[in-house]
Order: sequence, then C-alpha cells, then structure tokens
Amino acid sequence: MLNESSPASVEQTEEFILLFSQGLARIKEHDQALTERYLKNMALFASVMPHIYDEFVHFQPTKKHIYMEACGDLNLFREDIAAPLFSQQPRAQSERKILSSLASPNKTFLNLDKTDNHPSRHVFYSNKMMDVMAEQKKGLEKQKELPAFVGSAVFFGIELGYQLEAFLACQDVKHLYLYECDLDCFYYSLFAIDWQPILEAFNSDGRTIHFFLGVEPEEFTERYILQLAENGYFMAPETFLHVAYGSPENDSAIAYFQKHYARQVMGWGFFDDALIGIAQGLRSLPNTRLAEFKGRDALPKWVADVPVFILGNGPSLDQGIELVKEVRDQVLLISCGSTINTLKKLGITPDIHVDIERMKQTVDKFLFLDQDYLDQIWGLSVDVMHPEYFQYFKRSGMAMKPGEAITSLILNQARAQGDTKDYVQLNFCNPVVANLALSYVQLFGFNTVYYLGVDNGFKDKGSHHSIHSGYYKDGKESGFQSFQDATLIEREGNFGGVIYGTNIMETSRVQLESLTRQLNKRRGFNSYNLSDGAKMEGVEPLQPEDVMILDPKVDHKQIVDLLDKAFFTEPPESILNQTPEALISVEDFRKVTQLLMQGWDDSVTSRAAVCDLLWSHHRSIYFLKGSVHRHIQDLLIGSFTYSAFLIIKFIFEYEDEAEAVRRAQNLFAVWCEFLEEMPSLVQQASDFVDQGNDHLITFYNG
Repeated sequence: MLNESSPASVEQTEEFILLFSQGLARIKEHDQALTERYLKNMALFASVMPHIYDEFVHFQPTKKHIYMEACGDLNLFREDIAAPLFSQQPRAQSERKILSSLASPNKTFLNLDKTDNHPSRHVFYSNKMMDVMAEQKKGLEKQKELPAFVGSAVFFGIELGYQLEAFLACQDVKHLYLYECDLDCFYYSLFAIDWQPILEAFNSDGRTIHFFLGVEPEEFTERYILQLAENGYFMAPETFLHVAYGSPENDSAIAYFQKHYARQVMGWGFFDDALIGIAQGLRSLPNTRLAEFKGRDALPKWVADVPVFILGNGPSLDQGIELVKEVRDQVLLISCGSTINTLKKLGITPDIHVDIERMKQTVDKFLFLDQDYLDQIWGLSVDVMHPEYFQYFKRSGMAMKPGEAITSLILNQARAQGDTKDYVQLNFCNPVVANLALSYVQLFGFNTVYYLGVDNGFKDKGSHHSIHSGYYKDGKESGFQSFQDATLIEREGNFGGVIYGTNIMETSRVQLESLTRQLNKRRGFNSYNLSDGAKMEGVEPLQPEDVMILDPKVDHKQIVDLLDKAFFTEPPESILNQTPEALISVEDFRKVTQLLMQGWDDSVTSRAAVCDLLWSHHRSIYFLKGSVHRHIQDLLIGSFTYSAFLIIKFIFEYEDEAEAVRRAQNLFAVWCEFLEEMPSLVQQASDFVDQGNDHLITFYNG
C-alpha cells in the first residue's frame, strides 16, 4: 500500500524527516505499551504456533525506519519506493481499502459445463446437478458485494496487520491464507496489532488460518496447493483474493498463483475413473513388470549420460524430424502417445513408448502398426492403463500413478503382507504423455533431455499436430479431433510470439515446469526445448539446427535391458491371489457413503453451515489416507470435490442467503443419489474395464 501522497520534492522530504523524528519520539513515549503488546503476542504464538515464535524470538529486522503517527498507529518507511507504507492514518486508510475491496471483490472463478454423450455415472450426476442448478436459480438475484461469510480468502501481504484487522471486523472466514514475504512486516505487526482475537476467531472447529511467512513467491503457491488438499479443493474456485500492498514479491506471487491456477481447479479425478483404474490395473498386473527403485547404484553410471529425446506429436515435430534421423544412433528416443504412429510413417523406431490415458482408445492406435515394429519397442505406462496395452509389447513395465485407488490397493496390500519393496510412484506424470515421459527420465536418472514436438499449444488452430500424424489426411483434418471451437489460452512461445493452448495443455506445461525445477537442482542436468510451442521455464530454448550432439553411438537394446533390470520387478503375489471385491472392502466402502449422506437437516440455513458440513465430509474422506482404506478415499474424493464445488458455487452466487441455501439442498440430494448407487458399482469393480468406441478406428489416419 503506497502512501497516498509520496514525498517527491525537497520540501516534502524535509517535512517527512521532521514527521519521522516526531514519530520516533512517540514510539519512545509508548515503548511500554508496545513492548507489552509484543510480549503478549509472542506468548500467544508460543502457545498455539510455536514455530512462528521460534522464528521471531531472536529476530532482528533489516528495515529500521518504524515510527508512530500522531493517531497512534505504526508506520514503516519503505526504502524500495522511498515512501511510507501508509499515509498518516494507517488504520483508517486500511479500512477504506478493505471496504473498497469488499465492494468489488476479486475472486477465483470456475465454470463447469455439462458433458454430453459420456457413459460415466459421475458425468450423469454432474449433469443432473447442473440441471437442478439451472432450475433452482430462477428468481434469485446475483450476489454483487462479498457476503459477510467467506469460505476461503488469500491475503497477498499482511503488512502491519491493519488491513487484516479491518477485514475480519466485517467478515467471517472459514479458511484464511496469509502470505507475507517480508518478515520485517510481520515482526512489526507483533507491536502494531493484537493477534489474539484474530487467532481466536479461527480456534473453532472447521476454521483454519495458515501463515506463509518469508516464503519465496513461487513457493507460496506450491505450499498453498498442498494445504488445499487438506482443506478441500472444492473451495479453491470460490476464494477471495486481496492484495494488501504492492511489492515485487507480491506481484510475483500473484503472477505465479494465476499461472498455476489450473492445478487448483483441474485434475480432481472422479469415481468411475478411479474404478476403471482398479479394474484395469488388476488385470494388467499379471502381464507386466512393476517399477521398483533399487538405488542409483543398480544402474551403471554411464547410462545417465546418454542423451534422451522426448518426442511429442505437436506441429513442431515436423521441423526437427531430420535432426532425429541424424542423431538416432547416438540418443535414446521416447515417443509419447500418438507420436508412435507418426514416427512409423517417417521410418523411425523409438526405443521406449509411453502412454498414460486409461481409455481403450489409447491402445486402438496400435492396430495401425505392425507387430514386428512394436516388438522392437519397450512399452511403459502406469497402473491405470488399459490391460490391452501390455499385450502389444514384448517387453513392458508400469509404475504407480499417485492419487489413484489402484496404487493405494497395491501398496497397502503389499505392506500388509510384509512386502517392503520400494515401488515407484511417478509424481508429476499427469495430465498428458510428455509428463509421464519426463517422470520416467527422472526415475532413470538421465542428465540430458531434448524436447521435440512437445508444443503444449499451437500457433494456428488448423495446425495442432504433426502434418504426418493421424490427425490429418491429405493435408486436412481427419475428423478425429479439431480445436476450431475450443476456448484457448495465450502463452509466450518458446522462440517468441504467441502460442494458443487448451487447459489440459496448460496444465501439462505447468507440471513439466514443476518437475524441471526439481531436476535442475541435480548436478549436471540439462534440458533443451527444440519445440516451436509454448515456452517452458527452466528449459533452455534451442533451435533444432543449433543442436550439436557429439556423443558416441549407443547400443539401444543394452540400455533398455539395463533399465529394465535396474528399475522393474515382478508384481506382488499378494495382489494377484485376491478378488477385486475382497481387495476393495465393499462393506467398508458402503459405510463411508452412508456417512456422507448425513448432516443436511433443518439446522443448515446459512452458507457457513453448508461449508462446515461439506468440510466435515471432506475430512471424513481425507482421513482415510492414513488407513488401510486409502483406496476408498481415492475412489470418493474426486466426485465429492466436483459435487461440493457445485453446491458452494450455487450458495455464494446469489444474494438471498437463506433461500439459496434452502434450494441448494436439492443439489445435495443429487449427490446423495450418486452415493446410494456407488456401492453396487464397486461390487462389480472387475467389470469396469473400458470398452471403448469406434471413434479412433473410424477417424484416425494411423
């Protein structure tokens, strides 16, 4: 928050020096009261948040120009802008800013649309819930100002705490997230405000307050997303955002938060998907090998120095295909998804092929390929993959996909039987195949990675994949997929310009960047983006014609043999010898669904009551993570999150709180219908292998 009249002239500077000296005198005059407030606050934090106490008990601020205004409020001179943090009345100024912010609130937003012609029960009930929403909203006026109760709020900057005081004086908040990069500001807040009523407001069941102090701007969003998993992602798209003051750190934190918003509101998963993953994983397990980490010494160190090309099917694959042919003998090639059909047309055989999408359509593309061609390739995937995938490859393997019910089943069952193997979960392997490819690169320990055709977007809606891919026939779209009517996001291009992409492409790029940040901490790791697509932070842009690979020729089969031996093992017998129904524990699943149908009675009349109920249900699901029934949490959490979000969206969208809440019970009733049906579907878990359709066979030019 900048001073409303920042000193610029010599006269103003002299005037400020006088005011500052007077302000220091006031601090000395009120030293005892300020010290008592500091000691009271520190004793409070020592009791309820000792980690904050420990951080500030010996803290020495670097910003020394703290002073007291005539009104009795503290102010801080900011050297970075050569102006005070506040005007001469900090509290009054803070109250004005908060009231202005509440009148025109800045909130996160998500709009879900109905999905037609989808076989899942999740989509059926989501569509039904949206139909009920459309009917129930009739006659209701839209909410304009921020209501008195806020489900979730994020403050970018605490400053000295005055705005936080003003905000909580007129708002009730369920989950409050406080980001303050400048530790000096928080330190001085211990003298400026009384923290006790603030912390007491969140000392009731279901209210949470989270401090992110001294955290780098990018790290804030990462930690915030972790906290969302505990508090419930369903509140993420209905969150009040407030910027307390402008600073490079706050600006960076906001920019990163916006850029990574898709990670908060996408990829929640849903019930049918999790059930399909269980069915397919259990059928696949006897026919492949399971990834196990045996330590870095299990693989000869020279293997890590072999350059790896991750090949996507984006339009820029065409620009670098001659380079791939030139260096083929010196590098390891990983093909991603539909890229394998394109490479076959171009006369290139990859060493490794990866796929992650669990639908049968994923494996239908192999029907266009000769078995002799596939026999030369190592097929890698994850434990939710369609079981037919592993039948196409002579050699195959799968790792575990985090957050999946099948992963929880395998791990819990193995541990229960005394199996201590370190089975691999590939973090950041979502949402598309390039993410899985990089996850395997991390597992295998490769040091040099080149991306080609991993565009995460396109410059022209008509040129969204390689012209040699199955998406085109005779230079025109084959009818398999088109982006002409898609809502697209603009992003900076790897070589400049603008790239357009979908939400899932954006999420893929964000996930690639997140894993790249980890890999860049590893000594000797380098990655290069040869793709004329979206820029990836942390990956060096490099034109294909500038690539210089001087490595010797490699024995590709030997490398694959070594990787297979070092990182894969036979699946646990304890899983193979039990039925899906016994593994899932259907009766325990039924008890949980019955619990989730309870609680919405005549006492639920406010937004706060709805949020409290949904939060309690979320916690009931969330706490299953630490039990032998972790897979039940994985089965339920996605569809619960979608349904809870639709309810939250409805009750906050309309001005008449009581009426909106009363009508929202009709949405909850639809969710209960779904919960009622779920146990019978779980009972039939082994039948939930995706049967697919003829869309790819009909339209894909494989």
